[in-house]
Amino acid sequence: MKQQTKGGVLHKLWQSLPWLWMAAAYLTDLWYQLVPGRWIVDSDLASEMILADLLNREGSVISHNWFYSTELKVVNLQWFYRLGLLLFPDDWHLARAFGMAIALALYAAAMLFFVKCAGLGRPGLWMVGTLLWPFGQHYLVYAIYGGYYLVYTFFYMLVLALVLRSLTADKKHCALQWLLACLITAVAGMNGVKQLMVFHAPLCLAAAVLLVMALHGSDKPDWKAALQSCRKEVRLLAASVVTAVASAAGYFVSNAVLSRLYDFKSYNFITWDRDENWFTLDRILMDFFHEFGYQNGSGVFHFGGIAAGIGLLLGCWMFFCIVRLLLRLDKLQLNDKLLVLLLVCMLAVCGMCYAYFHEYYLYFWLMNMPVAIAVMAVEIKTEDLHLPGARGLLAAALAACFTVCAVNTVRQEQEHPYLAHKGLKNAADWLVENGYTEGYSTFWNGNAMIELTSGKLDVWTIANLNSLVVPDWLQPKEHLTTDPVHPFLLIDTETDYAADDAQLVKYGSCTEVYNDGRYVIYDFADAAAAHEAAQAAEAKQ
Repeated sequence: MKQQTKGGVLHKLWQSLPWLWMAAAYLTDLWYQLVPGRWIVDSDLASEMILADLLNREGSVISHNWFYSTELKVVNLQWFYRLGLLLFPDDWHLARAFGMAIALALYAAAMLFFVKCAGLGRPGLWMVGTLLWPFGQHYLVYAIYGGYYLVYTFFYMLVLALVLRSLTADKKHCALQWLLACLITAVAGMNGVKQLMVFHAPLCLAAAVLLVMALHGSDKPDWKAALQSCRKEVRLLAASVVTAVASAAGYFVSNAVLSRLYDFKSYNFITWDRDENWFTLDRILMDFFHEFGYQNGSGVFHFGGIAAGIGLLLGCWMFFCIVRLLLRLDKLQLNDKLLVLLLVCMLAVCGMCYAYFHEYYLYFWLMNMPVAIAVMAVEIKTEDLHLPGARGLLAAALAACFTVCAVNTVRQEQEHPYLAHKGLKNAADWLVENGYTEGYSTFWNGNAMIELTSGKLDVWTIANLNSLVVPDWLQPKEHLTTDPVHPFLLIDTETDYAADDAQLVKYGSCTEVYNDGRYVIYDFADAAAAHEAAQAAEAKQ
């Protein structure tokens, strides 16, 4: 009896392991937000918090008084941060942590809904846990901590879940699910062109391939009968096209209407530009291969080096899964076929676009991550494994690998931040403690100082340290028409240049008031003194 009881407890523990692993990932994310996240803030991410504070003060949805970046971000993280700021108006760190706690919980819920609609079963639970672990550097910075790309994947995975759910629904429920999917994707389309390119174009392509394959395998003598026998594939293609049109409509509204009302730089500047010095397709695909936890610079036999090697193996595993599933595609269910072909089409469309558009960053690949992990779940679910418990052991082994990569990534980010600057919080706190409230800085320090001091500092972002030109990029519009009353000038000698080389200092009447070896702060008596320095610097050029 005791042995049976012990076996039952172990069985329950084994069954609950994916959920426990998922919870551990979520708690790790919250710990990172609350503890090291207190200072690992860069100006790109901080701009979302500054905008959220501005929107709260205005009581608006979109602000006329803010210079956005390349997207208007109608629905983005500012909604979560606004809630956090309502609870913690004087502590922006807690406001960010609270907002991201909600965003991550909703993300997990959306992934669980997708897992159910896709029929991934128990391997799908491991997939959700994997997506909550910060296994890669860009995934940690821009998804788990910054949350920026979390929003994009949240939207398109909801749309994909509704599309898959509609394949077996009656006509009434199918129409309702399509309508909901179109509403979601139209709103997402207003955020920019990324979702249309990364998800909807590949989805249409994958659905078309599935329909052609189904028609090719049909033994019906005429088109009508053949299409009737491929009803699910036809419905899938129709859903793909309809949601793509909705996404294009949302992007059109943003690009043609909202761009006239608000200030942001649309993606109209992107051109076909295949330069000899540009990234090649194999190099770009290799970037995606490396997103699973590989990092340069660690010793092979140190923990970081071992984790980097595991990250490479995880990338290899993804490509193995693609090849293995393509070889037995005919044996798979429609949902599983779609996920495999969708990932292949994503790699093809994104790879070609990144190779031929003269605009590419490594973290663009982050939107492909959920589908890549889902394909790994499909491989585990459908592989012909005869040994009892083999699927669970394989999933647990992969989970352990992703966990090792996540631990190493978190460790490396604290020691060598990707974009945040060590020691900046100390300099910002010193300014507040000594009565400063307004000043100048270059971009990668300015917005970060505002968040690090919970809005106690207002920093004008200037283009460089040789003038007071204020770019129309991620800052309030009033910075173009007003000046700091008693301005400081912060110089980061590691990311700007030596303080003595800054022409605002060389030709200005200012006093050095802070120097910690990296950050140097100068005091101008008033805005007029700063402008005189800028005019003198311009005259010397």
